Amino acid sequence: MDTLMHCPASGHYPIVPNHIAIDPTPKDQAIYVPSVTPGYSRDVHSQTNFTRKLPAGLHVADLNFLDPNNRLFRVSHVMSSAGQALNQKAPCIITTRDRKNTLLICDSGGYQIASGRLRIGGDGDRLAILRWMERHADYAMTLDVPTGPLSNPNYAFSSFQDCLSTTLGHLAFFRRNRSPGKVKLLNVLQGNDPAESDQWYDAVKQYEFEGWAFAGKLRHSMYHFCKRILQMADEGQLQSKSWIHVLGTAELDTAVLLTALQRTINKHINPNLRISFDTSSPFRLLAFNQVYFLPGFDKNNLITMPSRAAPNGVQYVNSPVRWPWPSPLGDRMVMGDFCVSMPPTHSGYRDVQSYHYLAHHNLAALCWGVAMANRVFDAEAITRQHTIATSVGAAVEAIEKVIGSGSMQTLQAHQTTFSRLRHGLVYDIANDAGDEDERTFETAY
Repeated sequence: MDTLMHCPASGHYPIVPNHIAIDPTPKDQAIYVPSVTPGYSRDVHSQTNFTRKLPAGLHVADLNFLDPNNRLFRVSHVMSSAGQALNQKAPCIITTRDRKNTLLICDSGGYQIASGRLRIGGDGDRLAILRWMERHADYAMTLDVPTGPLSNPNYAFSSFQDCLSTTLGHLAFFRRNRSPGKVKLLNVLQGNDPAESDQWYDAVKQYEFEGWAFAGKLRHSMYHFCKRILQMADEGQLQSKSWIHVLGTAELDTAVLLTALQRTINKHINPNLRISFDTSSPFRLLAFNQVYFLPGFDKNNLITMPSRAAPNGVQYVNSPVRWPWPSPLGDRMVMGDFCVSMPPTHSGYRDVQSYHYLAHHNLAALCWGVAMANRVFDAEAITRQHTIATSVGAAVEAIEKVIGSGSMQTLQAHQTTFSRLRHGLVYDIANDAGDEDERTFETAY
C-alpha cells in the first residue's frame, strides 16, 4: 500500500513546481489535504491517552503522519482552522511540524464566527486570526462569511448581501494589515446559485491575493468550476496565482476531476498552479462509528470510498483475529488492539487510543483510495477506453478540451457530459449541504 501512495508523477503531463521535494502526492495531481482534529493532533504529539502497548512494536510517534521520516504512513499537506487553533495553547503535530517538508493550509474561522461558535469582538480579534495564520500556515483562507447557511433561521446573517458586505470588510482588513511574505492568502468564493456566485466573484476579485478557494454549494459542479476558470483566465486572475483550494470534498471522482483540471491549467494557463481539496471525513466518521474499507469501482456507477460500522463488541476483546481492512496501521493490528475491556457504564469496547487508531486507519485508507482512483484513470486515459465510471472518464477528456480551447462555446458543447456527473450542472445543487460542517468539525471523542 505504501508504494501505491508514494509514487512518481504519471509522466506524460507537465510536472509543476512543488514546495515539498518529497511530497507523497505526485506533483501533477491535485492534493488531498486532511483536516485534522485537535484531539488527535495534541495526543499524538504529547503521547497522552496511549495507555496500552501499540500493535506490532509500533510507537506513538509512528502515528504522526506529518513526520517526513515516518516509517508507517505520511502526508505532506494538512489543514487546520484558526478558529479552533486560536484557543489551543498546547503544542501539537501541526504547530511543531517540519516546515520544510510539510505545508499547512489554514481556514480562517469565518463560519465559526458567523454561526456564533467563535466570537469576534472587533479588529483585535481579526488581527489575532491573521497573525496566527501568518505564524503557522503556508496558505490560508481569507476571512469570509459563508452563504450556504442562510436557509438556517438561527444564522447570524440574514441575506446574501450581508454576507458579501461583511466579507468585503474582512478582505480590506486583511489586505491592509497582512505582513508581506508571511502567508499566501486564498480569496474565498461563495454563492448559493450562479447569479450569487457571479456577483460574489465580481466583488472580491478586486482584492489581489495569491490564490483562490472554492466554497459553498457550487464548489462540486465541474461545469461551474470550468466556467469560472475560463473567466478567471480571460481576466488574468489565474496566470500569477499559485494555488486553488476546494473546501469540503474528498469524493474519489472529484479527486480525479480536480487532477484533470490542474493538469490542463498547468498546460494551457499557468504551469505553476496547484489544486488541493480537503475534508475532515477520516475523523468525522468516528462520530458515526464508521470505518473506511475498500474503494468501489464500477463501469456505470460512481467510484466511491464506502464506509461501514466499525467493530464494537465484547467478542473482539483480546481477539487475535486480524483487523479486516487494509491500511498501514490496519495491516499490523488485530481486533484485540481495537476493542478493549471497558467499565460497565461505558457504551462500547473502545478507549481513546482505539479512536486514534480508527482515525489513522481512515486517513490512510482514504489517501489510498484517492491515489488508486488517479492511477486507474491515468492507465485508462492511454487508450481512452474507460471501463471505470465512464461518465468521469468522459468529463476528464472534456475538461482538457474546454480549458484548452479557452472558449465558453466549447464548455456549452460539453454541457451534457458534465450533466452526467455526480453533481450535474450549476443548477443541480438543491441537495448539496455545502462545506460549512467540514469547516467547523472538532474532535468527536
